[in-house]
Amino acid sequence: MVAAYHSVAIYVDPTVIDPEDVEPLLRSLSTDEMSQRIGRMFRVPVHYKGDDLVEISNRIGLSIDEIIDVHAGNEYSVQAIGFLPGFPYLGELAEPLAGLPRRETPRTSVPAGSVAIAGRQTCIYPEASPGGWHLIGQTPLILADLAGGYLPMATGDRVRFEPIDCRRFEELRGCRIGEF
Repeated sequence: MVAAYHSVAIYVDPTVIDPEDVEPLLRSLSTDEMSQRIGRMFRVPVHYKGDDLVEISNRIGLSIDEIIDVHAGNEYSVQAIGFLPGFPYLGELAEPLAGLPRRETPRTSVPAGSVAIAGRQTCIYPEASPGGWHLIGQTPLILADLAGGYLPMATGDRVRFEPIDCRRFEELRGCRIGEF
């Protein structure tokens, strides 16, 4: 099951359940119970030294320290998982960080653990990939390990970012999110 903003995709193994039985089974579920789910809270340490901090500062008129304070001072909800396995779309960004369009030219490679912003959201790249969001920092944590079946974040979970320095970044390098 993959939940997103206003939809849910459900994948079934037809050798385990008859696809014809899925809809009646889903209709029998209580939406009250599902809407009561309170997601897990993840603390995400971030070394705020992203490539785009100076550009963002110039565009929105906040100092780099103010950008960090606004970003780290908010609690975010995992609104969807997508683009890459374990890639959390987190919202809502507080004003005045909200509203930056994606970069005109996406990068061909964004490092794993990069924390970025675009539009009304922030995200964390779980692995190196192309990307068009504005980079503001990096976490040393492993967000997902598809081969190992480790995908801990789900829609409805919550995230708080915590600024760290280079020393703490190196101490946490390679730890899994939710396990440090």
